Amino acid sequence: MYQFSYQYNELILDTNTASLNSNITTGVMLIHPIGVGIGKWYYDRLMSSLSNSNHLNQTVGRIMFVAPDLGSGSATAPTHDTIDGTKQLRSPFPLLNITDWSNQITTLMAEYESKSNAKEESSSIQNWVIVTNGGCSPIALQVAQSSVMAMENYSNTTTSIRHAPVTHVILSSPPRLPFFLQSTDLNKVHKSYRTLSRTIVGKLFWWYALRKNGRFLQKFSERNLVGDANSLGEEWTPNCLATAKQNDGRSRYSTFAFLAGALQDGCVKSLTALRGSNVKIDFIRGRDVRRNRAKSWFWSRQNKTRLQEEDTHETIQEYIDRNGNRGREVFVDGRISLAWEDADGYAKSIIELMSN
Repeated sequence: MYQFSYQYNELILDTNTASLNSNITTGVMLIHPIGVGIGKWYYDRLMSSLSNSNHLNQTVGRIMFVAPDLGSGSATAPTHDTIDGTKQLRSPFPLLNITDWSNQITTLMAEYESKSNAKEESSSIQNWVIVTNGGCSPIALQVAQSSVMAMENYSNTTTSIRHAPVTHVILSSPPRLPFFLQSTDLNKVHKSYRTLSRTIVGKLFWWYALRKNGRFLQKFSERNLVGDANSLGEEWTPNCLATAKQNDGRSRYSTFAFLAGALQDGCVKSLTALRGSNVKIDFIRGRDVRRNRAKSWFWSRQNKTRLQEEDTHETIQEYIDRNGNRGREVFVDGRISLAWEDADGYAKSIIELMSN
């Protein structure tokens, strides 16, 4: 397994110390989207809203929010153990699949618990909530799957558990149901990733995305990622540029993996493992229902007939409800990047979903 060094932002809140749940400490892992220059800063507005919020009187108890860099910032230099016991930088950068991403999250959860326990015993985390956005949904579901399987093994054997159980997954702006049920051609994914990471194609894409102070990033985000261009503010594009240029631009490899389709391998195993479990899966959706029509050139093309069939297909919310994992939906202002577009509404929604 690849090893990473993580940087993360954290926020610790006591939502209602007078409640019956005041002694419960819940960890909330915030998984940011993968894209050019996207990093832990994506949740800065949400963290600010939570810290200044006046709607934290729900009976949730103590909450520890953690927003790590994933494939950006400090998490762009994977190492592996060598025969002589030293750690060596993995080069060229490997193609990370859903399991690799989810392993990063579970490792970080265990490390964070260990550090927080060392600081203050009363802050010991009893359970985790995983929050993610859009195409990163498979990562959250596999983390939950791993947790359920670990608990089952623990009850049957003496196997130790690395971290507190995952009890709740919140998916915002989730893709349509076929994304979760259909797998992709792994050979094509590997070929696409090699094209992007080892040829002039990827270099030209990265150069074009960052040129002219991120003009392309700004226009792309306005057209595809938000409902109102003004919601991007003055920080969005500069944040993207700064993160994309860090560490010699190594965050491009996670973007290339995403563009190659590495996260489009389906979630059937995870959903099957979670069926009827105690893990709740809920949704935060934007009131702007326009889809993000931007597609990677490397993804499989869908004709109009298939798109029309998807429009009449069972929704992921209905599937989750039928799967026995609740599937509650709440709505906030915005379109795709909801935690950035409507941080106050997003903060309120997370607390509401956790308290019920």
